[in-house]
Amino acid sequence: MIVETAPGALDAERIEAVARAAEVVDGVAPLGEQPLRALHGGAEARGVRHLVARAGGSQDEPVGYAQIDGSGDDATVELVVHPDHRRQGIGAHLLRAVLEREPAAAVWAHGDLSSAVALAGSVGLTRTRELLKMRRRGSEGPALPQRRELEGIELGTLAEAVSEGGGRWPGMDARSEFLRVNNAAFHWHPEQGGWTAAQLDERLAVDWVDTGAVFLAVDTSGGPRLAGFHWTKTVAEPGEPVEGEVYVVAVDPADQGRGLGGVLTSMGVEYLEGPAGAESVVLYVEGDNRPAIRTYERLGFGVEHVDVTYTSR
Repeated sequence: MIVETAPGALDAERIEAVARAAEVVDGVAPLGEQPLRALHGGAEARGVRHLVARAGGSQDEPVGYAQIDGSGDDATVELVVHPDHRRQGIGAHLLRAVLEREPAAAVWAHGDLSSAVALAGSVGLTRTRELLKMRRRGSEGPALPQRRELEGIELGTLAEAVSEGGGRWPGMDARSEFLRVNNAAFHWHPEQGGWTAAQLDERLAVDWVDTGAVFLAVDTSGGPRLAGFHWTKTVAEPGEPVEGEVYVVAVDPADQGRGLGGVLTSMGVEYLEGPAGAESVVLYVEGDNRPAIRTYERLGFGVEHVDVTYTSR
């Protein structure tokens, strides 16, 4: 039984439990951070639809789940089936229900698992995009390059901006500039581009965010103007080593070619491996972004696994 419904608090918890069970078996989380937030409503849930598969009647616990974000060519999908209920056709039924609603949707397969390849092929979907997960272990990788000075550029953090309560770069609205650079750098990106001020504020309000760990490159040759940023993330699960993440690196298209991407990435990794105490640092990059991949490889990052999208296009 598959129904389209907005999950209540209990169902949201049950769906998260399904995702955790799948992660234990597959070794990779089936749902990303944004879909998990959208399960509980808020700004992330706008334009999101939920399909819930139950083994029996409407009161039974969910055994599968699919989330559709957006519509038409912009629609993306993530789905999961509980490991105890696989090989029963639930995944195919969920996927067909998704495609009935959004025939052009891009369906994410985290980890590029053979089961996902088979499922996509069974409904005629083709591989259209790759997202690489890369990891650096500071104890094993090369030393970070010495940071070089860039003419007209000051480096600092979001917390230091006057508009955030700090004392640097008066006259610059740091969040407005952050949004401008993000949307210019990722105008093509289905998840990262097109953010609103409300979306940025919500993301910066998440409990793991530290504005002192969001690194800025500010062009001070005229009035202060943001040229690029590196938003870092630290994950510290109880009993597990601290993991850092190169969460977002963005450079204003007008400033590309100045070496800002490498400098900002190195600066953030230095922080993550130093004060933040990360044993390793991960990042995600589009598989066809060869310049960025080469930059990360020079910093000691290697590909750990691949996420893929499948579509009917």
